[in-house]
Amino acid sequence: WSQFLLPCAGGRSIWAITPEERDKHDQKFDSLSPAQGFVSGEQARKFFLQSGLPASVLAEIWSLADMNKDGKMDRLEFSIAMKLIKMKLQGQNLPTALPIIMKQPPVHAPILLSSGIGSMSNIPMMPTMPVLAPLNSLSPVQGMTPLMPTGLPMPIMPTINTPALPNGPVLSFFFPSSSSSSTTSLVSSSPMAGPSDWAVPHSSRLKYRQQFNSLDKQMTGYLTGLNAMASTLLTQTQLAAIWNLADVDRDGKLRAEEFILAMHLVDMAKQGQPLPLSLPLDLVPPSLRCSAFSFMYLCMCVFSVCAVSFEDKFKRNLELGNAELEKRRQALLEQQRREEERRAQKAREEQERREREVRELELRRKREEEQRLERQRELERQREEERLKELERKEAAKKELERQQQLEWERRKKQELQSQKSQEQEDIIRLKAKKRSLEMELEAVVSLQRPFVCFLLRDEEERQRKLQEEREAKLREEEERERQAHLQAAKEQAERERRTREEEEERRRREEEERRRREEEERRRRAEEEERRLREEEERRRRAEEEERRLREEEERRRIEEDRKRREEERKKIEEERKKLEEERRKLEEEKRRQEEERKEEERRRQEEERKWEERKKAEEERREQERRRHRAQEAAVRDTEERKRKEEEKRKQEEERRKQEEEDRKRREEEKRKQDEERRRKQQQEEEAAAAMVGNLKVLALCSWTAKTDNHLNFSKDDVITVLEQQENWWLGELNGKQGWLPKSYVTVLIPLKDLTHLQQTALLLRVKSKDEYVALYTYESPEPGDLTFNEGDTILVIQREGEWWRGSIGDRSGLFPSNYVKPKETDTSKLGLPGKKPEIAQVTTSYTASGTEQLNLAPGQLILILSKNPTGWWLGELQARGKKRQKGWFPASHVKQLGSNSGKSTPAAVAGKAERLLTLHNFCQVIAMYDYTAANEDELSFSKSQLINVLDKSSPDWWKGEVNGLTGLFPTNYVKMTTSDSDPSQQWCADLTSLDSMSPQEKKRQGYIHELIETEERYMEDLQLVLEVFHKPMSESGRLTEAEMNMIFVNWKELIMCNTKLLKALRVRKKMGGEKMPVQMVGDILAAELSHMQAYIRFCSCQLNAAALLQQKTDQEPDFKDFLKKIATDYRCKGMPLSSFLLKPMQRITRYPLHIKNILESTPESHVDHAQLREALEKAEELCSQVNEGVREKENSDRLEWIQNHVQCEGITENLVFNSLTNCLGPRKLLHSGKLFKTKSNKELYAFLFSDFLLFTQAVKQFTSSGSDKLFSPKSNSQYKMYKSPVFLNEVLVKLPSDPSSDEPIFHISHIERVYTLKTENINERTAWVQKIKAGSEEFIETEKKKREKAYQARSMKASGIGRLLVTIQEATELKSSKPNGKSNPYCEVTMGAQCYTSRTLNDTLNPKWNFNCQFHIKDLYQDVLCITIYEREQFSPDDFLGRTEVPVATIKKELENKGPAIRRLLLHEVPTGEVWVRLDLQLFDGKAPK
Repeated sequence: WSQFLLPCAGGRSIWAITPEERDKHDQKFDSLSPAQGFVSGEQARKFFLQSGLPASVLAEIWSLADMNKDGKMDRLEFSIAMKLIKMKLQGQNLPTALPIIMKQPPVHAPILLSSGIGSMSNIPMMPTMPVLAPLNSLSPVQGMTPLMPTGLPMPIMPTINTPALPNGPVLSFFFPSSSSSSTTSLVSSSPMAGPSDWAVPHSSRLKYRQQFNSLDKQMTGYLTGLNAMASTLLTQTQLAAIWNLADVDRDGKLRAEEFILAMHLVDMAKQGQPLPLSLPLDLVPPSLRCSAFSFMYLCMCVFSVCAVSFEDKFKRNLELGNAELEKRRQALLEQQRREEERRAQKAREEQERREREVRELELRRKREEEQRLERQRELERQREEERLKELERKEAAKKELERQQQLEWERRKKQELQSQKSQEQEDIIRLKAKKRSLEMELEAVVSLQRPFVCFLLRDEEERQRKLQEEREAKLREEEERERQAHLQAAKEQAERERRTREEEEERRRREEEERRRREEEERRRRAEEEERRLREEEERRRRAEEEERRLREEEERRRIEEDRKRREEERKKIEEERKKLEEERRKLEEEKRRQEEERKEEERRRQEEERKWEERKKAEEERREQERRRHRAQEAAVRDTEERKRKEEEKRKQEEERRKQEEEDRKRREEEKRKQDEERRRKQQQEEEAAAAMVGNLKVLALCSWTAKTDNHLNFSKDDVITVLEQQENWWLGELNGKQGWLPKSYVTVLIPLKDLTHLQQTALLLRVKSKDEYVALYTYESPEPGDLTFNEGDTILVIQREGEWWRGSIGDRSGLFPSNYVKPKETDTSKLGLPGKKPEIAQVTTSYTASGTEQLNLAPGQLILILSKNPTGWWLGELQARGKKRQKGWFPASHVKQLGSNSGKSTPAAVAGKAERLLTLHNFCQVIAMYDYTAANEDELSFSKSQLINVLDKSSPDWWKGEVNGLTGLFPTNYVKMTTSDSDPSQQWCADLTSLDSMSPQEKKRQGYIHELIETEERYMEDLQLVLEVFHKPMSESGRLTEAEMNMIFVNWKELIMCNTKLLKALRVRKKMGGEKMPVQMVGDILAAELSHMQAYIRFCSCQLNAAALLQQKTDQEPDFKDFLKKIATDYRCKGMPLSSFLLKPMQRITRYPLHIKNILESTPESHVDHAQLREALEKAEELCSQVNEGVREKENSDRLEWIQNHVQCEGITENLVFNSLTNCLGPRKLLHSGKLFKTKSNKELYAFLFSDFLLFTQAVKQFTSSGSDKLFSPKSNSQYKMYKSPVFLNEVLVKLPSDPSSDEPIFHISHIERVYTLKTENINERTAWVQKIKAGSEEFIETEKKKREKAYQARSMKASGIGRLLVTIQEATELKSSKPNGKSNPYCEVTMGAQCYTSRTLNDTLNPKWNFNCQFHIKDLYQDVLCITIYEREQFSPDDFLGRTEVPVATIKKELENKGPAIRRLLLHEVPTGEVWVRLDLQLFDGKAPK
């Protein structure tokens, strides 16, 4: 045997890592603080750079050491890198591939055996393993599959590479040659087999090498026991066979390569490959192939196999089969047990995680709530300080005002006494004078009568002396009383100041004590809450542990029972699952076919819906068109009211403009003669320039740029000088820069005048140049604007461009804008017209006149007026000629002007036949002036701007007239215009008797015209109301097409309107009849004032009118038969083609006309007239009625919009039920102030904001709009849905700011809240301004309301009490309160009052047993009348606070109960609620020293 035991050739490789080196490497590895057993690339790079090697060399070492290329290193890779660095430092070249020896665990140097078989005595012998003999005649054990094919003799131990053994035939004896690789590899192996000869894949080697390193925690270099492969889920038999194959050296331990081999065999078993009975040579680790021990074991095993009999093999196979079955069963049970434990562990971890998250969420919520409360308290403290400062300021101002009033009273009193004294002295002087006169008379009496006269004189002197003494005594007494009153007032003032100071000090002291007490209570409450929270947390944790333990026990019992059933049903389930898979595959195919069919059906249905949607959209457009017309009429009605206020302001402005215009006219008259002389010289120069057209080399100057339209045209720019070669009527041939072409002559002006032409040639030239574009100035025009064209009367102007009332023209080398009504077309020969040259009539104002109405002109001396028409009554219609300003037309009295003759310098120099004809026909048609802008909604309507004149062509319809503007004709609403021509002449508006008409003043004529206009329009309005009943209401009611509710919704209270106006019309008719037919009506104000007070029915009708119109439109859109029915009944000749919707607007239009009619009558009524006061009262009532109607309409619109928001906004996440159309907490009914689209600045996220009177709500669209437009936001047919983006922001907690750069074009603004700041962006600057103003106004109103509420309560408490005692009350707690929230909790606070004195506690959240412990003090005024009231409320955010109970205790009862007992605690039941009680501490103290003990 010695020949088989020769040592292996070769020694240890230089690349091998020794255990000592490995220990050092591990120490360095641990010093780098590895994370989860790995060192990052950055840590390793910094450490390796300390070696001093170049970065390129270190990169090559890294690529060799990082075997799995994961960018980090474990212990083995780090050790390999350190070894490579060491070898490089020693001068060794790096290998191109990592040596396999470096991947193996460190080993000591091999010990060479000496010789002889005696050295094998201590080698442990592996038990013999029977080999499966050929079983051709035997069937395998039931349920088992042979591990190897039968008939192939395979050794149990692997063949060994023995290059040092010389006897090859011996190996051939033991291993006969065969086709298998396991028997031929022995002789074919090279003496030094490398790692590439190992059949284990390289990736598996790296993977299991890392797994070996992770399991070898002690770094021993080997693993013991089967636990190393326990996680492979193989049976014990399989694991034992794998161990026997892998443990090549049979030392009972697996080294690194043996472990890799074992895991490779495990992978083969998992993949279903049979395990070999003996280890093939290509699976033997290279480092163990030269071991003599393996060869000796091989030989012994072969000998032992040969000694085994066939019966022993069969018996052994049976035992192995049974053992295999048992091991599989045990392994299955073990696997199930581990799975159950894993699920239980996962459930426990999930439960603990959920509980931890709940605890963290609760803690975070409490912290946020505390922070919010702290911020709220800070805001309240700041507001309280501001309020106190404001109160101090007001108190100081009040004291100063009282002092000033006292001084003023004393001064007035002194003045009165002084005047009284002066009056008495005057009386004395007058009496003395009278006395002297009497003495002189007495001296003339005869001497006989002297004794009697002396007696009379003595009596008179005595009487006067007594009177004087009485007056002096009264004066002294009055002065003494005044001095005493002054002293008393000074004493009272000093006493009041002293009491005020004492009250202020007492108030400050109480506030400081209250603040300290609140802070102490807050700290104590927080400590109690924290302790309670900890106790509750501990109790929850203990209950959770007990519940978890119980659940584990139940789960264990249930698991054992289920395991038994699961094993029985496992096989069935596998089969059932296979069938289910087949069934599911079939269902999936059917589902796919069904989905394809549904998709096609959906596509067809979608196309059908799109077609229907187009039809609905078209109908919606028609309905919207009707609504727009109706809204425009309503808007005009509202603007009528605003127009009255504007007119008063315009009257004041007109007076200022009149004064300015007088100054301008004065300056103009001074310079007029000078300009006329200059104009004559300019005319002569222009005639000379025009004559140059007869010469071939005429030079012209381009007035503006012109681009050629064809090839034969000439391009030129402004101010270019062009040579004219040929002239035609409107086109001239010119040359510029060597190029020739045709150009329009209106774009140039002549430059070079030729003086050599005769007068006849000049005239012929002018006739050729003149065309339709030449105009003559009627008046002189001057303007300070640089772009305007100034000219004098008679100048010839070449018109270049016509735009509206301002045209562009040129005179010589000057061009600019000028008013079109200052010129007329130039005629070459007026004699050919066959008309005398009649010029317009011009009048000059001689005396000033102030207009009494908007249709009249304000006149100032010197102004010029173009007379348009004259009235026989003395009123003329004219156009005020104010240069540089808009033309004004109106009526004026002829007595204030003088008409200028033909020789006046103000008139035009030439006859203007066309202008005369236009003036002669001007008053044959009616003209109106627009009060507002109007945009046509249909093709048959007419668009116009405010203050634009409209020629009325047809007035057959009372609501829509036909007119003409700038050559365009169309319909326009009558309530958008007012009369301006002779139709508005006040004297022609009624048909009075001509004899009485001449005797009336112009003002009275005007007044009677307005009165009769009121009566006539009222009669027509009543006819329309009756017409609706007869033509529309009755047929619609009898047809049954509408229900009674729908009829009431459309016509509302139409009959009540008829009753109201019937009474008014009858009263006006009686008044007119009593005065006589065609006679003036003296009084109408009393009738209007009385009847307008009873027209409240209009409020209801106008509020419901929008809903009525919407219902009517909906019925006509949805029911074509109903639409045809309405058209049929509207064909009645009395309707004049108007539909029902137009008649339903008439009440709204009529109610807005009353203030206008009454104001016109009032302006024409003198103040001394008996009807003036009645008319003023009627005007006030009419305006009040319009305001009530407008307010009703606004309230109805606001209510409808709030209901729309309630149906389209999803308010999820709010604990309180938010009802938009309801009362707010403290601001009354909720109002929608503003709404619209906003954008977040950073993310550009689209938000829809709704600003209410108490909070701001941000939402985002869930379902987008079907079409654009702001009206879609509140459209009844809108299907848009929104969800709340953030919690509502209350307006008393916000501050809106503009950006730091207000001049920026970016429409950004900021909303600062307690919790966060919103930076938002609008679509334009105007929208941003609206948002900022609305939010500021709402916030200020909210804060002011709260401030007033607090001030009222504070003033009641701080009022200095002069009562008989005080009551100290401590509200300790309340129990078992009524729950008003879905979660069974409440947010209660307590309000304690006694008369006007009121105290309010803080609010405690989410509790039914609040503990307030707050103190308050009440002053007792009447022991038997005062009552202590305690009321508990639920704090609400979006609605009034909910009532949770109330109790009352008379002070007399408290005194009786506390008699000789001192303070006491009482339990009081709450009334008007099913449950609840409050605990209070009462302490009554009387100021007479008899307070209860």
